[in-house]
Amino acid sequence: VPSCATAAAQGMVVRTNTDKLRAMRRLYLELLLSDHNSFCTPPCRDACPTHIKIPQFLDYISHGDYENGVRKLREDLPFPAILGRVCPRPCEGPCRRQLVEHPITICWLHRFMADQCLDAEQEGELLLPVAPKPDTGKRIAIVGAGPGGLSAAFYARLEGHAVKVFEAMPKPGGMLRYGIPSYRLPRNVIDKEFNMLWRLGIELQCNTRLGVDIQLEDLTAEYDAVFLALGAFNSNEMGIENEDAEGVISAIDFLGELELKGDVWVGEKVAVIGGGFTAMDASRTSVRKGAKEVTVLYRRSRKEMPAHHTEVDEAEEEGVKLELLTAPVKILTDERGHVRGIEMVRMELGEPDASGRRRPVPIEGSNYVVECDQVITAIGQYPKLDGTSEEQGIKRTKWRTIEADQWTFQTANPKVFAGGDVVLGAQTVIQAVAQGKKAAWSMDAFLRGEDMRRVSEELAELNATPFFEALSAKTDLDPRIVRMAEIKPVFIDMTTDVTHPEPPAEMPKLDPEYRKHNFEQIELGLTEEEARRGADLCLDCYCPANGKCDLQRYSIEYEVFKNRFHGQAAHNYPADFRHDFIMREPNRCINCMRCVNICRQEVGSSCYDTMGRGFNAIVSTADNLPLQLVGCVSCGKCAETCPTGSIETNPRVLTSYELDESRCIFCGECVEVCPYNALEQGDFFELADFDRKKLAVSPLFVREPKPIDPLRETLTDLVPHVLDTLKGEGWQWSPLGGDGARDGRQPTKESTTTEKGD
Repeated sequence: VPSCATAAAQGMVVRTNTDKLRAMRRLYLELLLSDHNSFCTPPCRDACPTHIKIPQFLDYISHGDYENGVRKLREDLPFPAILGRVCPRPCEGPCRRQLVEHPITICWLHRFMADQCLDAEQEGELLLPVAPKPDTGKRIAIVGAGPGGLSAAFYARLEGHAVKVFEAMPKPGGMLRYGIPSYRLPRNVIDKEFNMLWRLGIELQCNTRLGVDIQLEDLTAEYDAVFLALGAFNSNEMGIENEDAEGVISAIDFLGELELKGDVWVGEKVAVIGGGFTAMDASRTSVRKGAKEVTVLYRRSRKEMPAHHTEVDEAEEEGVKLELLTAPVKILTDERGHVRGIEMVRMELGEPDASGRRRPVPIEGSNYVVECDQVITAIGQYPKLDGTSEEQGIKRTKWRTIEADQWTFQTANPKVFAGGDVVLGAQTVIQAVAQGKKAAWSMDAFLRGEDMRRVSEELAELNATPFFEALSAKTDLDPRIVRMAEIKPVFIDMTTDVTHPEPPAEMPKLDPEYRKHNFEQIELGLTEEEARRGADLCLDCYCPANGKCDLQRYSIEYEVFKNRFHGQAAHNYPADFRHDFIMREPNRCINCMRCVNICRQEVGSSCYDTMGRGFNAIVSTADNLPLQLVGCVSCGKCAETCPTGSIETNPRVLTSYELDESRCIFCGECVEVCPYNALEQGDFFELADFDRKKLAVSPLFVREPKPIDPLRETLTDLVPHVLDTLKGEGWQWSPLGGDGARDGRQPTKESTTTEKGD
C-alpha cells in the first residue's frame, strides 16, 4: 500500500527498504534524470594529475579575460605556457565532447592564454592565484630545479615561506631544458615563465650537486624543511651484449649533450630503441642533426606506444621510420668496436602485464639485423640518488627510488620530503607538477606543527571513504589538509544536447619539409579567434552543486549512472543570470516543484510555476520574466531548497547600501522579508543593521537612537492609516519599491500616484 495514503494502525509493520521499493525508487530516479541535461563534475579535471579547473579557465578564454584565466590556472598549475607545449594531455582522453566528435584541445588552449600574458608579466603585475601570505620566518631548501621542485617552490612561497632552490645543472628546468628539444619547448618560454619565481623572491643556486657541493646534513641543519626533487637522469640499460660499444648512447645523454654543448654527434643510420616521448625526441633530433636514416624500434604495437599519437605522427611526417613488435638482442660491432648494427627479434603480444599493456613475447627463429652506426636507447630512466643514504634517514626502494609517505611525501627523516621522479620513477611533467604542489602543502603543514602521522592517516582514510561520505568528512578537517586529498568522484553519464559536430581548435604547424632542418618551434600557436571558438565548445560539465545535490546522492546510492530514458533530443535552455543574487540553470531542473512550493507557501511571492506540458514542461517564471519583475524578494529560499543546483545564489559582499529616504515610507517590509534577519525596526521605524561590518551604514541604518524630526513624526502617525486603507482595497506593496504589486498585478491609472507632490 502507498504510505502517503495509508493511516498508521496498531501492530502495523512498515518496510522502507525492500527490493521492490528500491526498484521503484530506481525507476523514478531514472525518470527524473530523463531531462536533467547537466553533468555533475568534469572528467577532464579528474584525469589531470594536478586537477586544474578546466571548465572555469575555458570560460575565461571565451570571454577574453586571459589574465584572470591564468590566475585560475595557477591555482593548480604554475607553468601553463610550458605545460601547454609538453603535457601528454591526460585530460583530453575522457573529455565528453568526444561523445559528439573530438575532445577539446585543452592544452593548446591554456598555452594560448598563457602566451597572451607572458611578455606583460615579465615586469608587470604577477598573475598569481592569491597574494603570498605574510612571511612565516620558516625556510625551505629544494634540491632540484625541475618541474616538481619549482612547483613546490612556487606553492611554498605562496604559503609565506622563504625558499631556496639548489640545482646541479647550469640552468634551471631539469628535464624541461635538458630532456626536451627546443623545437617543442623554446628556451625563452622556459626563462620567461620561470621569471615569475625569481620575482616572488625565490632564490636559485645552480651548479650545485647534492653530495658534492652541498650535503644533506648541512641543509637539514640550516633549513626548516628540505624537499628532494632530483629527477630521473639515469637511463635503464637494455641488458644485451655489447651495450657499451662505441656509438651507443642513452637518449637522455644525447639530448643533454646537445643542450649543454650546442652540438652532438649523430650517425648516418640511427636506431632508436623505445616508444615513449624521449624516443620520439631523440629520433626527431637525429633527423634535424643530419642523420640520413632514423628508425624507431619498439617492442609493442603502435597502440601501446607511451608517446602521444601526435608526436608519433609528426615524427613520421619528418621521415622517421617505425618498426613495431621488435626487441633488441645484441649490438653488432666492427673491428674497431663501433656499432655496425643491432640484432632484433620479432615479438607478438601476449597477456597484459602490470602496466595493463599486453606483454610482448619473442617469436622463436625470427631474429634479423638492422644496420646502423648509432644506437640511441630510450627505454626508461631512474633517479640519481647521489648524496642520500639510509644513515641520513633516506630509505630506498627496490625500484631505485626514495621511500616517502604516499600522502605527505615525508621520508624517514622528518625534515626531509621527496616527490616527483625520485619517488615515482620517471613520470610525466604534469605528474611532477602535481607532486610538487602537494609536497609544498605538506611541508606547510609540517612547519605549522601538524602531526604528520595523523595527517597521513586522515588523508588515507579520506581517500578510502565513499564519495559522499568523504565530502561530509571534509567539513570536519582543516581545509589546508583536505586540499591534499584525492577523493575519487563518481560520474553519472547524461545525454548531451549537442547534435551538430564542430571541429576542435586546430594548431597551425610548420611544414615538415621545412621544420626537419631546424629547431624552430613547430607548433605556432592558436589565433585568438580559433582559441575562443575552441573554448566555446566546452560542454561545461562543472556543476556548483556537485557533492551537495540530492539527485546525485540518490543516483549513486541506487546505482543509476546512465540516462536510459532520454527518448527525445535534450532540452538546452539558456541560463538566467538577470537577477543579481539568484542564478537559474534550467537544464538542471527536474520539475520537483520545491521552489514553487516554498516561494508560494512560505514566502508568499509565487514567483515560479510550471510552464508547458509533458516532456516540454519546465519550472520558470511567468512569461520567463526576470525574477525581479515577478515579486522576488531575493530571500534565496528557492536556492536553499533546490536539490540539483538548478537555482544557486551568487555570493555577495555588500560594501555599500544606498537608500532613498525621500521615497521610503518606513513600512518595515524589508525587515519582514529579509531571510537572514540582517535588519531590525525600532519603535520609531528606525532600521539598524546589527553592527554588521560588511554593510555600510546609511543615514537610515542607525546604531543608536537619533532625534526624530517633525516630518518623520508625522509619517509615523500617517503610515499605518495609509497601509490600512491600501490593504482594504486589496493592494500589497511590492518589495521592489516600484509600482508593481507583489502578486504581479499592475496598479490602475486611478490608483497610481506621482512623486511630484511628495
